[in-house]
Amino acid sequence: MKDATKNSDALSMVIPTLGSGLPETSYDSVYVVQNGKLRYVNPQFAAVGGYTEEEMLGMESILLIYPEDRKKAKECAVKMLKGEITSPYQFRIIAKDGSVKWIQETVNAITYKGKRATLGNSMDVTAKSEEAEKLRELQAQQNALLDALPIAVMGMHARRIVLANPAVEDVFGWKPEELIGRGTRVLYRNDEDYEHIGKSVYRALKKQRTFKTEFPCRRKGGKNIVCLVSVARIGGSLQDNRIIATYEDITERKRAEKALEESERTLKALLRSYQNK
Repeated sequence: MKDATKNSDALSMVIPTLGSGLPETSYDSVYVVQNGKLRYVNPQFAAVGGYTEEEMLGMESILLIYPEDRKKAKECAVKMLKGEITSPYQFRIIAKDGSVKWIQETVNAITYKGKRATLGNSMDVTAKSEEAEKLRELQAQQNALLDALPIAVMGMHARRIVLANPAVEDVFGWKPEELIGRGTRVLYRNDEDYEHIGKSVYRALKKQRTFKTEFPCRRKGGKNIVCLVSVARIGGSLQDNRIIATYEDITERKRAEKALEESERTLKALLRSYQNK
């Protein structure tokens, strides 16, 4: 009983020092690993795995870790014990019921019952990790959608390009990575177009969420084209000047329409001339 009290007192002196520089309330799970086995666990750590404290004592700690994460977790622990890293690291564990949980851990070297041991301090970050994974999946779906669209799509913030899909190269001759980070002036024929068209588009978006129009643009290399442009503001207002726009090169269509109009005018003129004879 004396040894248990002594060890508990030793742990209570060490544990508060673990979270230096970290959120005070984050790391509530505490455990001691010695010779590869769990020698002490607090109720919070046992609860994360769905075990009782008694069930965990003597368990090989490596068996708790998800098989694919064991190597990474061990390497990170060794590096932290050597002082090579200081940031908490994450890995998965297998709970008693077979479910998988994500934990974030820091470790420190201590002496436990007169022998070297490792003091682990962790928190359950399963909910955060799952949320992050869902966001990654959503982002991947959005990227796939943008890549698949046959029309040029660009996202802009304060008239600076922050997103561009592969189809921009077909319309403008620029690769996406060449456009991202640049101002939208590069898409216009001259400063006058840039100012005039920009004002009309943003003026319309202050009153309505979307706006469609046609205006002249310029390709890489200087060739002028005509684009059908659909623009939508991002968010409920235009306060942050964040918009997304699609561009379709309709130059040939406009030429065909103009040629058709000229043909119709010529035909009408011929008919009038014939009738007046």
